[in-house]
Amino acid sequence: MENSNNKIIKSIILSVFDESGPEPVVIWPESMDQMSTMLIAMKTISLLMGDSTYQDSFEIDGINYFGVIPFPDLKLNGLTYFFLIPDPEARGQAKAATITVLVNENNRTFFYENMKYLRVIIDRTATEIQRTPKPVSYEEIIMSLRNELTEFTNELKDPFSSKRTIKVVFAGLDKAGKTSFLLGVKKKYSEIIKSLPTKGVDRSREHLLSEESSQIMIWDLGGQKKYLDRYFEQSKVYLYNIDLLFFFVDIQDSGRLDSSLALFSRIITSLKELDEFPPIVICLNKYDPDLKDSVEIDKNVDYMKKEIKSLSDRFFVKIFKTSIFAHWSLISAYSFGLSQLSPNRKLFKQQLKRFAKKTKTDAILLLNESGIILSNYSKDDVSGKVFEISAPHFQTLYKTFKEFKLLKEDFIITSGITDDSKKLVFKKIKVDKYHLYLLILLENQIEIEKIEKNLPDLSTNLIELINTYI
Repeated sequence: MENSNNKIIKSIILSVFDESGPEPVVIWPESMDQMSTMLIAMKTISLLMGDSTYQDSFEIDGINYFGVIPFPDLKLNGLTYFFLIPDPEARGQAKAATITVLVNENNRTFFYENMKYLRVIIDRTATEIQRTPKPVSYEEIIMSLRNELTEFTNELKDPFSSKRTIKVVFAGLDKAGKTSFLLGVKKKYSEIIKSLPTKGVDRSREHLLSEESSQIMIWDLGGQKKYLDRYFEQSKVYLYNIDLLFFFVDIQDSGRLDSSLALFSRIITSLKELDEFPPIVICLNKYDPDLKDSVEIDKNVDYMKKEIKSLSDRFFVKIFKTSIFAHWSLISAYSFGLSQLSPNRKLFKQQLKRFAKKTKTDAILLLNESGIILSNYSKDDVSGKVFEISAPHFQTLYKTFKEFKLLKEDFIITSGITDDSKKLVFKKIKVDKYHLYLLILLENQIEIEKIEKNLPDLSTNLIELINTYI
């Protein structure tokens, strides 16, 4: 019986930005029609490159982006890698290029489920192209990639679903605030008061954008001692195939910090044994606003940061100070974690950076209807922190004004932010079928018309990326 997996890869295209613009220079299969290959070349290079010239003043090795890009007219999805090819005769001595691996749109979960492997071999292919002096050798390199991908897909044993399922684990000792954290993100404050210690594992289903998008399964692991041993005895159930790990520490409970570290160390050891290396978000929880000047709490924070760093080599770890009494702290940590699941996160940031440059914006934040931060860009840390704190409040204010029909236009503007020369603009935008929000910090003299003028291009580019966010 023929293995259907060997038909997963529909096409591979190497595109290069030369003197005449984006061009497909290596095409497999060769029978693919010219109009389709030109569309792929133009879309991948223009979306990732924009109207800026990446070749100017950049190190060749410093420019590389991955992204999952839909091609609905062709009923295909592509995993695209953007990089630069050295060329002494080109402007900036380099040419922009993309490698795009294409599958049927209903098979796009193939990219997500095999992203680590695909990133490695496509990056290696790009490096070979960068080191090859003669373009005539490009075809041989791409055919080698095709053969390797074909061999890989033939060896796949498990069928993949049409919808990506993401496994997110909440771990930590009992009373660390794991369940309250998620309830706080959703602003279900009355349920926090009624919440009881988690018995065993509590699984819940979440959606970041819509029910049609990827499904997020949250595994809230109860932290009582009688459950902990079970997790490690059955680690292939609880800790296998994790996409994202949140680890919670009660930063007020000085007497159990070492116990938290011991649990974290056991989890790290188990993950290594399973060859699992998910991104990890550490929540130093219960860092309540009235404790920010506490010497003891600050010592606890410094101690935990130092110890966690020493335990988590080979893992990407980000540490947040969180509290249910500071909603922005929950949103910041949760949003950051979810953003690590998106292969398009760098592309989203690049789109916001491009928009900021055109509108002379200091910082910009993109949120979904639940207030989750999908992407952000800021020139400095101060602007970024202003945004994180103020975004949820602006969204609530906007919805209230809208409900009582107090808005003449579809945005809110306020002045006097950080100083009299700055203003904040909160704007609702439509991206495909999604209602998103932009929070923009800019110079006071910049007219709102400049924002409105550049929004259509931003919305168009985000449409290309939003449906493959995770």
